[in-house]
Amino acid sequence: MLRRFNIRVPSEFEEPLLGLADRFGLNAFSSPLIRDTGKGETDFEYTGETLVSFLVSTVEQNPDLMEKELSVWLAENGIAGGLETEDYRDDQDWMAGFREHFHPILVGDSIVIRPPWAEPLEEEKDATTILIDPGMAFGTGTHETTRLCLELLEKVKFDGQYFLDLGAGSGILSFYLMKRGAGAGAAIEIEGAAVENMRKNAALNGISDRLKMLCADLGRFQPEMPADGLVANITSPVILEYLPTFSPWVKKGGWGIFSGVNSTNAPAVKKAFAENGWIDLEEVVEGDWHGFSLKKS
Repeated sequence: MLRRFNIRVPSEFEEPLLGLADRFGLNAFSSPLIRDTGKGETDFEYTGETLVSFLVSTVEQNPDLMEKELSVWLAENGIAGGLETEDYRDDQDWMAGFREHFHPILVGDSIVIRPPWAEPLEEEKDATTILIDPGMAFGTGTHETTRLCLELLEKVKFDGQYFLDLGAGSGILSFYLMKRGAGAGAAIEIEGAAVENMRKNAALNGISDRLKMLCADLGRFQPEMPADGLVANITSPVILEYLPTFSPWVKKGGWGIFSGVNSTNAPAVKKAFAENGWIDLEEVVEGDWHGFSLKKS
């Protein structure tokens, strides 16, 4: 049986809370809480809060200890009433409730992200459409960091290029790159369940034959060739730890799109970019999150 801990927190606590899950070896995912503005089918606004969910096996792990640790963490950070639990049988689809709230959205000027069960939108006539069944993976387009990456990628040309997608999650960024004309790419994700879901999404988007989807640790991965560019929507600590490792994977003059960086860590990350041969072309901010478009010097 699985126990799911749903923790509702102000959005600035999302990254520290995901770090806590990582320290405990738990699968976790997050989604910003949004509200419908009533202005159009794809229009919404952020509430300033994020729902972070931890998954704990009641057989292989100790859910009572995890609940105690979470309660202590929330109390130390002055967050009251933010923890709820749900139990799921082994044969129960624990993502069903989330899917009910995943609707088509418009990102940037020309990107539509839509679950496969939703009807096509009028905007799709002049847009790049990405089909996503989220499963247990990060990246439905509602999160600020995913949106920042997509909006920055809109401005880059990828015709025939080879790219790397680090911490690929649901694969949404790789799918966009392939649909925009990239020749080939490698999407690297450490969570096995997320890679399986990514492969299903690649099939939905008709690009399974051109995209390598790998379950690998960034510290052990080696690309098959120098990349024309890379996109990395990963947390600040991971960027800081692995930037010296994966920066040499990109050709001189290549591009880099990064997000997953909050305002607290942005100065340290920008310093690391400069130290590892990246030139800052553009920085965009949405809420507490920063996205970067860079060039390899």
